[in-house]
Amino acid sequence: MRLSVCCMTIDPPAQVASSLALLRPIADEIIVAVDSRVEAAELVAYRGVADRVVRFDYRDPVDRPRTWLHAQCSGEWTFYLDGDEVPSAGPVVAVDRALDAEDVVHYWLPRRWLFRDSSTWIGELPWWPDFQLRLARRGSALGFRGGIHGGLAPLWPARHLDAPLYHLDLLLKSEAERAAKAAAYETFEPLGKAYGGGLLNETLYLPERLPLGELRAVPADDRLLIEAVLAARTRADVTAPSANAVEPFDAPTVPSVSLDVRAPGRAQPESAYRTRISLFDPADRRFAPGETRPMYIRVRNLGTVWWPWGYEQEPHLRLAYRWLTPGAEAVVGDGIRTPLAARLGPGDEQLLPMWVAAPHLPGPYRLEIELLQEGVRQFPSPLVIDVVVADRPITT
Repeated sequence: MRLSVCCMTIDPPAQVASSLALLRPIADEIIVAVDSRVEAAELVAYRGVADRVVRFDYRDPVDRPRTWLHAQCSGEWTFYLDGDEVPSAGPVVAVDRALDAEDVVHYWLPRRWLFRDSSTWIGELPWWPDFQLRLARRGSALGFRGGIHGGLAPLWPARHLDAPLYHLDLLLKSEAERAAKAAAYETFEPLGKAYGGGLLNETLYLPERLPLGELRAVPADDRLLIEAVLAARTRADVTAPSANAVEPFDAPTVPSVSLDVRAPGRAQPESAYRTRISLFDPADRRFAPGETRPMYIRVRNLGTVWWPWGYEQEPHLRLAYRWLTPGAEAVVGDGIRTPLAARLGPGDEQLLPMWVAAPHLPGPYRLEIELLQEGVRQFPSPLVIDVVVADRPITT
């Protein structure tokens, strides 16, 4: 299977189905994850467009299901479309060609924020250029981030495509609705300053409160696509089906526990913080003064969730160490951090190099090695070993 298209949405199914249908000619499968607050009877709109529709129980953060959704896709490549977006004619052609590449992990596509009506978009910072990571080759090299606007973590090699998506949010929601959304986002996860100035959440979602330059025109062909999607939404609003008016659509609900096992982010269950750390070779207990070298460590996941690899993925797990005197006085309290080298599932073990910098003064020390979640907490049961820091003796 070459290409999977996936969409996570709370938007009206008729609108989303109309947008997804534009990608149907190049998609081998289309999978839709629908917020359970959407009426089940409305999901019939996906029939004939989506190959699989599932529902999920909403819980903050909003992008919590994305990692789980990615795992449901079968294609070599996965394309991500949000429910409030419309692909232009560009992605259909550009994505189809991009699938032949063998030298990249993913692609970024620009997003245009429609404003005032379907004929114009904002062509200045921070709304443009708004590149989104949307096309990714499946595999263990991919990473994920949690929180608001989470999803794929940027990795290389990658390319940027000039094939825009159109963002409908500024058209579909009133100013009051968007103000509430911006305030909620800012409370849950402040995103700092926007490019060009202003708070990012407030600036992005409330452009009418700012002095904007001249809006840019939507090409005629793209406007026809946008109008068709908006028309589908209007029809859905007027003729929303009741539970008794349509044949039920088979859309199973995914339990929260299935989503949370794969979801990145700061909040982890207590059962996640269980590990066992050991030396690859118990004899590895000697350092030269001031030496920095790898110690090979075994890390076993005794918890209930998957642990991510690398520096970017959440939760940010690191091997850390501190040097102590034999009397347990701190010498170096915060050493080099080492991330996991690959994903580590519950019950699995990983052998990896942990870089350690030794104290400059020779002598006996205690080295305490632990796993921690950066900025959150330490795992219990650190490994404590006796180490000698000394120059290698030379005999004649």
